[in-house]
Amino acid sequence: MNSNNCTLESAKEYSLSDIFTTNDRKIIIPDFQRDYCWGDKNHGKKQDLDIVQSFLETLKEESKSEETLLGKIDVYENPKNHIYLTDGQQRLTTLYLLIGMLYKKTRMIELKQCLISDYEQNQDDKEPYLQYAIRESSLFFLRDLVNEFFIAEVNFSVEKIEKQPWFFNEYKFDPTIISMLKALTIIEKDFNIWKDVDFETFSKFILNNVKIQYYDVQDRKHGEERFVIINTTGKSLEQTETLKPIFLGKVKDGIFSEQWEERETWFWKNRNKIDKEQIADNGVEDFLRWCFRIIGTKNNVDLIKDAKQLFKDGESKIIDYLMNINMLFESLKHLLELLNEDEIQTQFKFINKTKEVKSVIDFRNLELDRQQNILLPLLSYISKFNPEKQIVLSFLRRLRKNYFDNNKEWTERKHNYVDWRHILQIIEKCSTPESVLTFNNPIIEEFRTLPNTNSNVSNWYNAEEKIKTKLKVHNKNRIEEWEDNLDFMGDITFLLKAHILNDGLAPNTTLLESMLLDYNLLDQIYINYESTIDLIRSEDVAKSNPKLANLFRLFRLFIGCNKVDHISRVTWEIEGVLFSSLNRKHLFKPEFIELVRSSDLAQFCQEFIVRKVKEERIFEFENNQFTVEKFIKSWLVLKTFNANENNALLCFYDGYETGVAAYMDKDKNKLIQDFEFSLENSICGFAVKCGGGGGNYVHYTGMNGWLQPSIIDTPFCRVEFSPNERKQDQIKENKKIIQEIINRLFTL
Repeated sequence: MNSNNCTLESAKEYSLSDIFTTNDRKIIIPDFQRDYCWGDKNHGKKQDLDIVQSFLETLKEESKSEETLLGKIDVYENPKNHIYLTDGQQRLTTLYLLIGMLYKKTRMIELKQCLISDYEQNQDDKEPYLQYAIRESSLFFLRDLVNEFFIAEVNFSVEKIEKQPWFFNEYKFDPTIISMLKALTIIEKDFNIWKDVDFETFSKFILNNVKIQYYDVQDRKHGEERFVIINTTGKSLEQTETLKPIFLGKVKDGIFSEQWEERETWFWKNRNKIDKEQIADNGVEDFLRWCFRIIGTKNNVDLIKDAKQLFKDGESKIIDYLMNINMLFESLKHLLELLNEDEIQTQFKFINKTKEVKSVIDFRNLELDRQQNILLPLLSYISKFNPEKQIVLSFLRRLRKNYFDNNKEWTERKHNYVDWRHILQIIEKCSTPESVLTFNNPIIEEFRTLPNTNSNVSNWYNAEEKIKTKLKVHNKNRIEEWEDNLDFMGDITFLLKAHILNDGLAPNTTLLESMLLDYNLLDQIYINYESTIDLIRSEDVAKSNPKLANLFRLFRLFIGCNKVDHISRVTWEIEGVLFSSLNRKHLFKPEFIELVRSSDLAQFCQEFIVRKVKEERIFEFENNQFTVEKFIKSWLVLKTFNANENNALLCFYDGYETGVAAYMDKDKNKLIQDFEFSLENSICGFAVKCGGGGGNYVHYTGMNGWLQPSIIDTPFCRVEFSPNERKQDQIKENKKIIQEIINRLFTL
């Protein structure tokens, strides 16, 4: 190409020599642009690295290849050959300064021809190709820099520029000039330490092999709009700036450029206000990464590397990607509209474990596992089928279930979890949105083998899902209420097992062999489940049924859901149990399954506890029968039945994750040290974790809670709060009350 007659066309790639060596052309930084700032350290994202130095290292590394594409520049031209730069200012300015420093080092004529034309240097006003119209001082400085420093025969270092007679005092207060001087200093310093660089070869690479896509935005109005929407605020080279020309450089159809601009505009309007984003690039980059993961069904994405591979694959492959990207973008917008629906929001609240769904940009703030397991399959599903809201909701519910199948605390469901990449393949194989939900292809070989990942595709539509499909024909809303329970999150296997046992079938009978289920019985089991678990999950619910709330907590202790054991970060002299804390262990206890099948929950709990008390002889401590577990159990039995006799709800305080606690040395639990240990002369409290050498101990309630039946860590009657005022007759009275509780307990 004859550079001196090069006409720049929109959406095409040009070398720096193409851009800068036409005699009457000027590249102008317009007055609405910000200052040059790449020379400022700690500017942009990488606050521990000079942007210019990073940029130089990138160019040095890229010079080993044939050519490199450094993104695009947005311009408008008016009048002819007066090219106003609206995007790409920082990059192009840095490249121009680099050319100047390379000419100063090598004196290669090709470099000088990119700084200033012979006509300007010898016959006119000595104006360089690059013009800074932000302010007059910037404009004049760049002219002086080119003529008096870059191409002048005299040789001096960057640090001496400020001492030159042409360096005016006002230059010291111009932020663009200050940043340019810093950039030049960095370039000069790097040149001095580059021992393995052939500067003439490197210079030819910079001039001829560094390509930039030229994009004409037509006029100043559009240029200003583009500047507002996608200006880089002085950040280092963004991936999206590089990606755009890679994608659009080989594509002739202008519709794809328009779509790209629409997405940039949309992500700017919907930028993340929480992170105070001022640009569109971050949103575009996140979205493109989603697209590459979906289209390529792969986990690891290197946007630049993957895009370059597309570029090598040719126009047809790029067009396929661009079409898919735009469909996924439309799917994203559609999903955001659906997010206004309460039912959709509810599912995202479950997934996010939050009370609110704030905005579209929250999708970008999702943790990676939620993006992969929820967002990506959802976008793919909507993109392919564009289904109605209820179908989308059904698929979202299934994704939620699958996400919790992989919950590290719910290991019993791990065998049902289907990797999100396999879900993408399921979507690809199905012809209708409904068939995705019932996909049951036994030919696992048709699915990609994923490293370190089990292929559980056959469990996507497993026995539990098949049963629910039948049940939902007539009771869809109620079944979905069961699924939404915080312990189930889509999987009602527990209810089905309880039903099977109630029918007298063996526990290992497969669900498929027991399809004739009684919906009413299942519903009663679920009602009983909520009526017990919610008593611990919510203290407000417990207040409505205090007796069952007390009994159920004690029931869970006796079936082993919570165990008396060592307490983390507390001395080994103390043991305790979380009496009022809920976990999921009840789901695996046959005693709990029997409970939720019972017609009288309180009576079942009471009879079970009395039976266990007798079997374990928990009130007997003679002949060295003391253990902390036995002591705490006996204490909580007494507290539970005493509270129920007083119609009181035992407090829900469980220490700071320490629980009801006691010393392993029984004598340390005594109320009065001068008397023998006994139930009446003892007390349980809550362990205290102390740092800084403060030690650990068991703490007991204060004066306001002392002797209250709802308080766990207090005696039953008459024992004084102050240890110095406790007497033997008080212990005897306490014994009397305890014995009355035990007597009534054994007559139940």
